[in-house]
Amino acid sequence: MKFKWKKRYTIAVIVAIVGALLTVLSYFATDIYHKDDVAVITDSKIKDTLIEKSEDVYKNADETRQQILHLKVLSGKHKGETYTTKNVYYPSQLTTQKYRAGQRIFVNIKKGDPAIVNPKRDWVLVLVVTITLALMVAAVGKHSLSLVVSMVISWLIFYLIIIWDVHLNGAHIILLFGLADIVFSFFSLLIVQGLNKKMLATWLATLLGVFVSFALCYVIMKLTGESEMKYETGDYATQDPRGLFLAQTLIGILGAVMDEATDIISSLYELIQTKKNITMRQLIHSGRTMGQEIMGPLINVLVLIFIAGALPETILYLRDNNTLASTFGFTLSLGATQSVISAIGIVLTVIFATGCSLFFLKKRDWKSLFKKEGENK
Repeated sequence: MKFKWKKRYTIAVIVAIVGALLTVLSYFATDIYHKDDVAVITDSKIKDTLIEKSEDVYKNADETRQQILHLKVLSGKHKGETYTTKNVYYPSQLTTQKYRAGQRIFVNIKKGDPAIVNPKRDWVLVLVVTITLALMVAAVGKHSLSLVVSMVISWLIFYLIIIWDVHLNGAHIILLFGLADIVFSFFSLLIVQGLNKKMLATWLATLLGVFVSFALCYVIMKLTGESEMKYETGDYATQDPRGLFLAQTLIGILGAVMDEATDIISSLYELIQTKKNITMRQLIHSGRTMGQEIMGPLINVLVLIFIAGALPETILYLRDNNTLASTFGFTLSLGATQSVISAIGIVLTVIFATGCSLFFLKKRDWKSLFKKEGENK
C-alpha cells in the first residue's frame, strides 16, 4: 500500500520543531525563577567517595556516599559566583539524589552556604509534552485540539476540587468527589463528542457504571464491617484516610468506565448508522460481544497499573523479612480493593452502555427482542 503524506503529519512536524525549540529555551532559562537560584555543576568528573557501609539484621546492604560539587550560580543576586558543596546520597536514591557533571540544579544560598534543592527538570517536562502533542496531532489531526482542551479543563476542575476539599478540611469528601465525577465526565465528553445523543448516552452509561458499582461495593463493605480495610496505610493521609480512599476509588472507577462506555457506544452508534435495519436483539448481542472483548484487557491494565505502583514498597517490606500476609495488608490491600471495585464497574458498564445505546440511539422495537434470528417481521 502506497504511503500518503497527510496534512496532519506536517502539523505534527511543526509541533515537534516548536516543542524542541521550547525545550532548549527552557533548559537554558534561568532568570524566570525567583524562589531559588539556578546553578550548574562545573565538574567534568565529580569526586565520589564511600563514607559508610551498612547492613541490617536481614542482610540488606546499603552504602552512604558523598559527592564534592563545584557550582556556578546562573541567576539571582549571586549570579556568577562559584561555590563548593557536599552532597550525601544513598545508591538506592530512594530519598536522596545523585548528581552528574554539567547538571543544572536549583540552590538556596544563605550566608554563603548553597543548599541543593532539587535538579532542574523543567526542560524534561516540556520535552514530554512536546512528544505527546506531536503524536496526538499525527494520530488524530485537528481532533487533538479538543483532546488538549479537555485535558486542560479536567486539570483545572481537579485543582479547584482539591482547593475546595482543603478549604472544607475533608468534610463531605465523598459528595465532593462524586460531584467531581459528574463534572469531569460531562465536560470531557462534551468537548470531545459535542452535545448530541451519543454524548448523552455515553455520559449516562458512565455515571451509572461509576455510581452503581461504587454503591454496590460500599454496601458490601458496610455489611462486612469493613474488616481488614487498613485505611491508615494510605500514603500521606493528612485527613480522614477512609474518606480519601473512597474519593480515590470514585476517581479511579471513572477512568476505566468512561473509556469503556465511549468505546462500546461509539461502536454501536456506527453499527446503527451503517446497518439501519439492525434489530434490538442484534444490537444487544453486538454490545455484549464488544464488552467481552474489552473487559479483559481493561481489567488487566488496571491490575498492572496497581502492581507497578505498589511494587517498590512491596519489595521493601519483603526484604525486611515481613510475611506475605502482612506485606499484602500494608501495601496491597487498598489498591487491590480499588482494582476489584473498578473491575465490577467495567463489567456493569457493558450492560449500561448497551442499554443506553438502545434508549438514545435506536428506534425501539420491543417486539424484535422476542423474535428468533432470521424470523420475518
